[in-house]
Amino acid sequence: MANVLRPQPLMKDQYSTDNVVKAEASSGQLNPIKASRTHNELHKELLLAHKRGLALSSRSELQQVLERRKRVQCDREEEGQSRTSLEDVLLRRQLKQLEREKEQEDKVREESQLMEFVRVRQNLRKIHSAIQNKAANT
Repeated sequence: MANVLRPQPLMKDQYSTDNVVKAEASSGQLNPIKASRTHNELHKELLLAHKRGLALSSRSELQQVLERRKRVQCDREEEGQSRTSLEDVLLRRQLKQLEREKEQEDKVREESQLMEFVRVRQNLRKIHSAIQNKAANT
């Protein structure tokens, strides 16, 4: 009878599994999947991988790229559609202002070219009159 009362030595794996089973049994429900050794090992491995940033991706790289492109395209479309009437008015006003500035720059450039033309013409008149005066004096 002494052999019956004496507990059998437990292996390391059996000891950790028994502790998990006892802990869950005390909480009220026993889940055989969570009590299994393989489940615990996988859970520990996932936690370590998560800490290192090596979380497993459930999608292929191609799927991820395609989803990212689709997300970017949707963001662009939303950006275009999400303008308020105030933003539209401000945008139109800004475009008009840019057009006016461009027209003014063109006008200044044309005036500078015209001024150069007038100066050259005046110089030619002076030269022409000087030549005529010399011809008349001789």
